[in-house]
Order: sequence, then structure tokens, then C-alpha cells
Amino acid sequence: MTVWTLANQDTFRSIGNLFGMSRGGAHWCVFQVCRAIASVKSEYIKWPSTEDYPASASAFDRKYGMPNVVGCIDGTHIPVKAPANDRDSYMNRKGYTSINVLAVCDEGMRFTYVYADRAGSVHDARVLRVSSLGHDLVSDTFLDDGKYHLLGDSAYPLLPTLLVPYRDNGHLTQEQRRFNTIHSSARSIVERAFGRLKGKFRRLRGIDATCLKNALLVIEASFVLHNFILGYDEEKEDYSCEMELGDDEVTCGHDAAIGGSSLKLVAQAKRDQIAKML
Repeated sequence: MTVWTLANQDTFRSIGNLFGMSRGGAHWCVFQVCRAIASVKSEYIKWPSTEDYPASASAFDRKYGMPNVVGCIDGTHIPVKAPANDRDSYMNRKGYTSINVLAVCDEGMRFTYVYADRAGSVHDARVLRVSSLGHDLVSDTFLDDGKYHLLGDSAYPLLPTLLVPYRDNGHLTQEQRRFNTIHSSARSIVERAFGRLKGKFRRLRGIDATCLKNALLVIEASFVLHNFILGYDEEKEDYSCEMELGDDEVTCGHDAAIGGSSLKLVAQAKRDQIAKML
């Protein structure tokens, strides 16, 4: 019943009728199971170990030609019912109320990090800044002392461990344009992962829960099940038609910046070096 609920947008009255239960009984059962699934999040959504980095980087390099990448980062908005006393905080730039979920996926569309704890009005870069991943990204020892990196769009800050595209000011060099093209191709994996997630779990297209805690349970349970299915499902459905298109890019603001100017200089040099290699 819970899998059916997550995979569809039926009302709880309809779900109760389908499974021979009352509306309240169906609601209680579904969220109890979602809570149980979310409780094993750490078993199915894991950051790769240092020993896993070379294999992941090799896979990204073979597929896209971008070296030393171990994941792609992005945010996705999950429509929810906002609290009546705080509706504005949940209103995103597209005009509906949502939770802004930050996630990282690997080369196989498996999510390795999920942070679903910020309202829709919060900018992607600020969500990253307050997350545990944001603190890790500025650490000197993270991602094997900065040897490896994530790819993100221009909404995020440029860091040695997080490479974003060159800002197109109309004067990019051929090397920089080529870097942006390859970067965009590789980064599309996270958009396809979101498309697959929302294609299987259509409840994420609009969570009709009056309690935000229940909405967060639905979100986390769906991410856990996504990874569980990838681990056991041999069929690779094509969800490219449902690939989530990114928002119009909004560059990272100073109020949401992570790291200092010295980190940015190191990151710029690293990005320039990679651009010359491509």
C-alpha cells in the first residue's frame, strides 16, 4: 500500500477504498511504513569511501571525458503544503510552495547524499552552506585532499572540491566553452536521477500532507527506495523524457558563499588546468 501511495497521486480515501481500509487507517499505515523506510536512510544513501573514489572517477571519465569527478550536485523542489503561518518561506521562485532538496548522485544515478530540510524560498547555495556537505567541501582533507571533486551548476560556489562552469560573459575562450559543454553533459546525470526518482514516485510531484514532518518522511522514503531499486532492479527504464530540467541558473550570491578567496583561487587554477586537458 505504501509503495502504491508513493507511486501515485491518489487521495487517501481512494487508497483506503482500494486496499479495504478507512481513510484514517490508510494514512496511518502509509506514514508508519515511510517512517520505517526513512529510518534506514544511512544504509542506502551513503557517501562513497576513499577507496571508491577511483572507480567512480574512472566511470565519469569514460562516459563524459571529465577527470576526477565522483558525483554531481543539484537541488530539486518538491511541492508541499506550506504552514499557514509561514507560507512565504516556502514559496519558491516559480510561484509554488516547496521543500528545496539538495542531493548528490554518482555515475549510476544512485544518490550518495540527500539533505531535505530547507524551505523552497532558500537559494541552492545557501542550502549547501548550512548542510553538513557544505562544511565538508571546504575541508582540506575532503575528497582525498581535494584530488577529486563534484560538479555543480553556477548556482553553487566554485571550490577545489566543487567545480562549476565558467560564467559566460560573451568572451569565453574555446577551452572554456569546451569545458562548459563537457561539464554540462556530465552534470546532466543528476537531472536524469531526479527524473527517474519522480517518474517512479509520482507522489513527489505534489505531497498533500498537512504536516511537514510527514512530507519529509515521504521525500526521504522515496530517495531510499530509489537507491534500493537501483541495487536490485536489472531493468534500466528510460526516464530521459522525464529528465528534470534545471531552473534558470541564478549565480551564487555573496551572502551564500562558502570558503574564502584563497580557496576560490585554488579552484580557479584547478578548473583552468582541467580545461586545458580536455
